[in-house]
Amino acid sequence: PDTVDSILLSLQGTPEEESAPSFLSRAAAVNREALSRMTAPEGLYDRLVLYAMMEERMPSVTDTPIPSPLPATVRGRIAYMPAAFADKAYLRLSTAVQSPRAAAAPSFVDACEEVRSGLCEFCILPLENTHSGKLTAFTRLILRYNLQIQAVCDLENGAAEGQITRFALLRAAREGDFPSPLRIPPHGEPLYLELIHRGTSPSLTELLSAAEFCGIRLCRVDTLPPFEEYGEDTLPLSCVLDVAGGDLATFRRFLYLEASEDTVMGLYGSV
Repeated sequence: PDTVDSILLSLQGTPEEESAPSFLSRAAAVNREALSRMTAPEGLYDRLVLYAMMEERMPSVTDTPIPSPLPATVRGRIAYMPAAFADKAYLRLSTAVQSPRAAAAPSFVDACEEVRSGLCEFCILPLENTHSGKLTAFTRLILRYNLQIQAVCDLENGAAEGQITRFALLRAAREGDFPSPLRIPPHGEPLYLELIHRGTSPSLTELLSAAEFCGIRLCRVDTLPPFEEYGEDTLPLSCVLDVAGGDLATFRRFLYLEASEDTVMGLYGSV
């Protein structure tokens, strides 16, 4: 038990804040051979087992949504650009919000600005459709304004048979906080975790292996164009995972410790 506790404490260190010598010095009292095996690329399974143990001893994630710290005048206000299709999206997505109020915005950018300026709690943006796939211009807006997806709805476009557009309800990301869903979906319904994966450490294979270990199912992976936020030489990947019934707490710790360059876009269900 003492060796395990020492390894847990060593692995819990934040690489950005600690130099390598400092990190190793904290592990001086532990079994160095075991620690070396766990920190090697092929030690992913061992590390995931330890992350699960860390959650048992030092839980960091709950399924209870965090109450909004916003003033009453802002809570529930949803900015969106009015149009017949967008009005339908508002009526669907507002069911996930307590005491919703619509706030008209002249453009999608203005809707995002309303959230960043603190005048509205939420905004609505289209995410994708069956004709074009991912609408990357809106992905750029989400990144630029540091927003997180809170709920989605799929609407069929009456003007084009079979075409479906997915709209998202978003709010400002809270610094340092992992997103919490507005509501926990009923048993059997998916709860989506969406993230943008970039870089080579961890690899996509390691990311998906960690998800599988945690009982989390991959829904889709999309290649995105280069974003100026990530550098023009990086091709990010959009990953959508169904975390319902899985060990989200352990997977979150894996993301924090091993995938710090990845961006969590939201934790959400469908309405």
